[in-house]
Amino acid sequence: MPPSTAFPDDTAAVLEAVGAAARRYLDSLGEDPVRLPGADAAAAAFDAPLPEDGIGALRALSELEARGFDGAIRSSGPRMFHFVTGGGTPAALGADWLTSLLDQNSFSWVASPLGARLERLTIAWLKELFGLPASWGGVLTTGATMANFTALACARQWWGDRHGVDIAADGFGGLPAVPVLAGGHIHASAEKALAMLGLGRASVRRFVADGRGTLDFPALEDALRRLNGEPAIIVATAGEVNAGAFDPIDVLAELAEEHNAWLHVDGAFGLFARLSPLSAGLAAGVERAHSAIADGHKWLNVPYDCGFAFVRDASLLPRVFTMNAAYLPDPDDPHPNFGFLGPDASRSTSHPAPMAMPTTPSSWAS
Repeated sequence: MPPSTAFPDDTAAVLEAVGAAARRYLDSLGEDPVRLPGADAAAAAFDAPLPEDGIGALRALSELEARGFDGAIRSSGPRMFHFVTGGGTPAALGADWLTSLLDQNSFSWVASPLGARLERLTIAWLKELFGLPASWGGVLTTGATMANFTALACARQWWGDRHGVDIAADGFGGLPAVPVLAGGHIHASAEKALAMLGLGRASVRRFVADGRGTLDFPALEDALRRLNGEPAIIVATAGEVNAGAFDPIDVLAELAEEHNAWLHVDGAFGLFARLSPLSAGLAAGVERAHSAIADGHKWLNVPYDCGFAFVRDASLLPRVFTMNAAYLPDPDDPHPNFGFLGPDASRSTSHPAPMAMPTTPSSWAS
């Protein structure tokens, strides 16, 4: 088949139209408010019954720009600060477009050698960036919520092991409630992850010393002591969502080691404090935790979706997330198969961090 007929006839015209629409949108960001006055009405205009006939790609895209762009929040513009959404850099935007062009399923090496290799590189770079041991396991996720879910799923598996039960294989049947301890800064996404994992939002015991959510360390230490060595999960926060407060991670690491607890660090906002000598002390001790998470659509300014989870015991990730089916790779395949390390099986290479970062990791913090 000649190359000119390998794709629909209007593909080139669609790419040109989208490029022109992108330029018009980017040109408007310098003047537009974050939310245009008619945003709600523009969004509400997309309400119609399923049509009998299609209108074609070019017309559909033209209508999306003409009627829809006014309903979009200018999250990539210079006035957007809420929800900690970083406007995408040119490199990240370009990488994201190439992601859609290549349309890879980065579940496995056989499905996408490129996707698997870039994810392995990204995880290695991020561990170096955050000062985490190279031996830790890691996987990219859609954001901090799924990163918390991934890490806490490993914590749940670890907790089951200490009760002699493989929870991923056999479930919770007959086991006691999992003790989950935290300060007042625990984020809603960590609570949501606990809910999805069957641990429950209400399982969290909060130890709060004041109205700002400061950790009541003596009370938490006493609670761990009363468990008499029974395994528990501690959720520490690196960078609280409202004011940026940090739990004392290094001190909590000492407690976790002493009292048979898994220390998880939710660093969605603050793990990047590790990059600078001016702020690294705020997150001291993360390398002694059992798991840590962050995401890239905040400080790295890459487009959604982009989160990352790191686990000290790398073997826990495949124990929780491996899938077995005749058409899937062998779980012992030596190639990187990240679909066996996280919750998603259909995994776009939608994390353009490798293409959007400098090629020398040591230069990032300079």
